[in-house]
Amino acid sequence: MGFFGGPSKGTLLTMSQGIAAVAMQIQMVQQAEGSEREAILASMRSEGAPTSMNELVQMAASVVREQGMGWYKKNQFLGMIFGSLVSMGFSAADANYIKGQIELLC
Repeated sequence: MGFFGGPSKGTLLTMSQGIAAVAMQIQMVQQAEGSEREAILASMRSEGAPTSMNELVQMAASVVREQGMGWYKKNQFLGMIFGSLVSMGFSAADANYIKGQIELLC
């Protein structure tokens, strides 16, 4: 594992953007109603995507452990998650909360 252990910077960025995209999708699903919401959730489940923010946080934390990220790569990844969430339209406070939840589980 080591201090710098983990995937490349480009891979970290791709993973963090994917996490942010799923977070945005979850937020949009929470605003949908009735049968439309259930159809979207069923589609997400069939793809194996998390359907709640809690599941997403747990999945993101497991990525850190599975990839054997060292201190530097883990913090780089968490920073990229924060930046990706903000660029997707989350407020800085919400993005910081999600990042903090992931960090706690790491």
